[in-house]
Amino acid sequence: MFDLKIFNEATWKDITAKNKGVKDNGLQKLLAEAKKVPADDHEAAQTLVDEIVKVVAQAKKAASGVPVAGKFLNDLGSAADSATRNIAKARAEAQKNAKAQAEAAKKRESEEGAKGKGDGQEDESSELLTTQLTGLLRQVAQGHRMFVLIATNGKDTAVMLSRKEIAHTRRKLLADHLGVSGGLKYLEGHCFQEEGMTTFALNHEVAGMTKKLKAALLLQTSRRVKLRCRGHDGQTDDDEDDGDAAVAVGADDEDGDRGADSDRDAPRGGHAAADGDKDDKPAAAAVDPAPEQTPAPAAAAAPAPSAAPAVTLANSPQLWKATRMRLTTVLEDVKSKVMDHIADEDGGFVEEVKGNLQQLDRILTTLDKRLINSLTNAAETDDPANRADALKESKAILADYIRYVRSEPLIAHLDNNPFGVKTNLKATLAASLTQLAKAIG
Repeated sequence: MFDLKIFNEATWKDITAKNKGVKDNGLQKLLAEAKKVPADDHEAAQTLVDEIVKVVAQAKKAASGVPVAGKFLNDLGSAADSATRNIAKARAEAQKNAKAQAEAAKKRESEEGAKGKGDGQEDESSELLTTQLTGLLRQVAQGHRMFVLIATNGKDTAVMLSRKEIAHTRRKLLADHLGVSGGLKYLEGHCFQEEGMTTFALNHEVAGMTKKLKAALLLQTSRRVKLRCRGHDGQTDDDEDDGDAAVAVGADDEDGDRGADSDRDAPRGGHAAADGDKDDKPAAAAVDPAPEQTPAPAAAAAPAPSAAPAVTLANSPQLWKATRMRLTTVLEDVKSKVMDHIADEDGGFVEEVKGNLQQLDRILTTLDKRLINSLTNAAETDDPANRADALKESKAILADYIRYVRSEPLIAHLDNNPFGVKTNLKATLAASLTQLAKAIG
């Protein structure tokens, strides 16, 4: 705030010593105080400037015949004006920062208070697009007519069904499921059973849409549905697969529910409809169950990190590295299971599903290696200042990770996946991040 080359008591002392007619009037003491004022004490700094300005005005009268004294006092007056501006600027910046910190603290408290509610909403959205969707497909097989909302960007597609008209706000659930914030096209219409096929009548052209919907329903329910789409222009996009890989929704066999075994393997939601309607009792299978597959080996599961050994700053990089390796294994297991599930499908459909599976990579991309690097820097440095900087960076990265794990819908979808891979991702990540937070303080 002060230019100490000008607010210099030694210079003024020398001038008064060599020029007997120049009176100090206490200016030397005031100039010495300029070095002692704390940078964040804006009130004290401004008070000092005001006092210096008064004394300078008095000293100028006595020094009118001494050029060197007059020049010093003029320069000091200009420097005092600059100091006043600097103090005002610093005060405003400090007030801005204080306000921002207060708002951030309030936001953190709000987020913590809403955590339980947020988790419930996340679970609800996961069920709407997975287990509850399976129940609604059964109801379509029984002759019920459903409202449908589809989100697609040409590459990835997601589907929602409901017995009631779907609110515009539900579009966010589909966008979150796909992991995109823009570039999505939303198609509305109805879903019903017609000529032994699940039929989607949409308010849009439907060329190529059947294949996209088959891929989306496979990922959301683990079932291959024989379906067709009809556009607003009357054109129909039929399911080209006439083999056994996909059968019409509602096809019965001698035992009644063709998909009963598969349904028992899939996770269940509390309600069947997006609007809260309860699922009817199982009747004909909604879709053909996938071919029998060997259950995922125990190694594919993602157990929560062990409580021993205790996590310290020294071994914290290894914990996060191990967590990322476990995450990589789980994602690859899910991808492999899905690809095995569609091995007999045509090439175009397989490519469609592969494109959808790439959404999973964003989890590993977000939960990246930055934390390993910052924790390693903090653990290995001997310089206290460098360690403090590295720990500050680690805490910021950790906070980003925690917010992401809480808000990423794909994590809940993976934990509820219908492909037999026990992921336990949210619990694993939460346990690891909690241990890391305790280790770095």
